[in-house]
Amino acid sequence: MKRLMTAAVIAALALPLATLGAMVGDAERGLRDAGVMRVAIRGYDPQDMLRGHYLRYQFEWNAEPAFIGRARQLCVLSAPADAPARVRPLAESGTWSSATDCAFVVKGWGEVLAEGRRLEPGERGPAGRLRFTPSGVESGRLYIPERHAQELERLLRGNDARLTIDLAVNRAGRASVKAWHIDGKTVDDYFNK
Repeated sequence: MKRLMTAAVIAALALPLATLGAMVGDAERGLRDAGVMRVAIRGYDPQDMLRGHYLRYQFEWNAEPAFIGRARQLCVLSAPADAPARVRPLAESGTWSSATDCAFVVKGWGEVLAEGRRLEPGERGPAGRLRFTPSGVESGRLYIPERHAQELERLLRGNDARLTIDLAVNRAGRASVKAWHIDGKTVDDYFNK
């Protein structure tokens, strides 16, 4: 009876650990199999004393918008490792809802804003500017190591740096930040020139 009770306690303790290990393994496998895309970002407010050293950013998509309106998915047309990915928003319905020519699809929410003029019926070409937030990176904040915060603030004020972020997109279309770069170099490589 005592051995049975001991075995039951061990099993009760081992089950949550095994489940946690399986979840971590699944997440790691998902990241390993994820598509990676580089996106240009525009940063601001690198130091906020109340919230620590963070860079707030907005995405600057290399987009081919062909409609004006809401988009819940992005079609990644090409994702070179060293340059911003080329994307096209997918309309919720209609002509531009097909994902057949996409390398992978990113889920999220956003819209194509009109810039200048609307496209005439049957006309193709850029319709406006894309404002889109991928699902999984809602915060729009990156942690800045304290040793780099002041220099990064100077770079942003002078518009002397090109910032990009690498997003890992899993099979379900959710994105997570994998790395971020200043002028194509990792943050530590850039500041330790």
